[in-house]
This record gives sequence, structure tokens and C-alpha cells, in this order.
Amino acid sequence: MSTPVKIISNFDYKKLFLPGLSKEVLFNDMELQLYRIENYLRNIVIPVLPYKTTFNFMLLVTRGYIRQQLGVSRFRLDAGSILLIKQGSITATLEISEDAEGFFLACENTILDHVPLKITPAFFNPTSPQLSLEGDYYAWLLKLFNLLEEELRRVKNSDIEIACMAFQAILNTLGYLDNLHSKTVLVSRKSQITYRFKELVQVHHQAHKEVQFYADELAISENYLCKCIKETTGKAPKQWVNETTVLHSQVLLQNAAKDISTIAFELNFQSVSHFTRLFKKITGIPPSLYRKKLS
Repeated sequence: MSTPVKIISNFDYKKLFLPGLSKEVLFNDMELQLYRIENYLRNIVIPVLPYKTTFNFMLLVTRGYIRQQLGVSRFRLDAGSILLIKQGSITATLEISEDAEGFFLACENTILDHVPLKITPAFFNPTSPQLSLEGDYYAWLLKLFNLLEEELRRVKNSDIEIACMAFQAILNTLGYLDNLHSKTVLVSRKSQITYRFKELVQVHHQAHKEVQFYADELAISENYLCKCIKETTGKAPKQWVNETTVLHSQVLLQNAAKDISTIAFELNFQSVSHFTRLFKKITGIPPSLYRKKLS
């Protein structure tokens, strides 16, 4: 029976990747937290191993840049970029510039009960997790982040009701911008199929590695699915499935109690050698060497 990938908490994230934090920050357990990138992420331990979190978070860069992996995609966030990362996604910080500034906002799913939304942003349906902000929208969001930061400083006895209002305004603004983008940029049928395909791969890649399964789920032919995915992403659907599975295995390999054959079995490979060949093809090294490097 498959053992699920360990999902780390906000406290685990701080303890694993962010040495030197004050006790006040390390043990902050509020459902909503906001930190300055320059005071929070600058000393992050690079390279960060791929991980899943119990919380949602977003990165808003106002200066410099951050390179972040989300699933099998990699994003470069320059000034004016925001990346939204949903709880349970596999992610990792790849690089952060020495002059990087901005905001790191973390929220638990429970906080969403307090923030009714007019428009659901990409945060909750991460088909387009990165947004580029400019002009009045950028200035407005900066004001909201500053307001949220100020309100969280004033919090007493974990009463974050007023802070939630600022958070709600941030999410509604992002939802509005995401909706505006969808209207101004015609989303083709091929793009819609690609978005849905990626979602299905995240859910089913362990049990189903054959492209025909995803074509059946989408009620289209395998040839048409291959054409859509190749045109919109530059990769074949089989490559998406393989890369997602190998990324998942990289998280599993961090558990030293699991041997490689067990991981290969859990990921539904026909043999350990098949898993090893695919892992090496995608990462450049076999899983045994990857695990050795972890130590």
C-alpha cells in the first residue's frame, strides 16, 4: 500500500529551510502570516529539496528576483511578479538574488472560512499561478500588503479579524486580475484541455502513466491530446506524466526508511530498473546517487 508523501507544516518549513529566525517568527502559529522576503528568505538554504506543504503561500517580488519550482514548471519572479502556491503542491526555491525584496504570505486553509470571495483567483485553481502586476494594480496591491503587514503587527490574542479584511481585499484583487486576463486573452480550447490535463496528471500519475487514460478522461482522442499538449507546452503528454512522477519520487526519496524498490513499486513502475532508467533520464543521475547526495 502506498505511503503518502510527507507534507510539511509552516513550522517545519521555517525549521528546515530558514536558519537564524527569531523565536517569535519560528513559533508564530497564526493562520495568516506575512513576512518581508529580505528579512525572511534571504538566508534560505539553497538548494531547497522539493516539498509539499500543509499551507498555501504566495510570493510577491518588488525587487531582484526569485526562481521557484512549482510542479514540473519553473518560474522566474522579477519585480512586479506574484506566484501563488496551493497547499499540497510540490515546490522548491531554486534561487534568490542577493537584492531580492517583497513579501512572503502564508495562510492555512482554515483561514479561508473567514474571507468570502467575490471572484476565485488562480490561488485555488492553479492553472495560471503567476501574475505580472503593473500600473495602478501593482500600486494598489502593495498598499494592501503594507496594510496587512501593519494589521498583523497589531494583533493581540490571535484576533486577526481586521487583518482578514485586508487579506480578503488582496485575494479579491488577484481574482479580478486573473478574471480580467482570461477575458482579454482568448483562452483556446487547446489551452483549456492543457489546464485540465495537468490537473489530472497531478492526481493520477502514480496509478496511470498511459496517455490514453487522460484522453479518455477528457473525452478526446489520444492523438488530439498529444497535439494540444505539445503545441501549448512544448512537451508531449507522456513527458509531463514522467516528469511529475519523478518529481514525486524525489520527495519520497527524502525518507531514508523507504528503499528504492519500495518507492518504484508505490509509483507503479513495472520494475526497479525501469524506474531507475527514467529517473536518470530526467534528472541526470540514478535515484541511489540522488539519495546519497541528500545526506
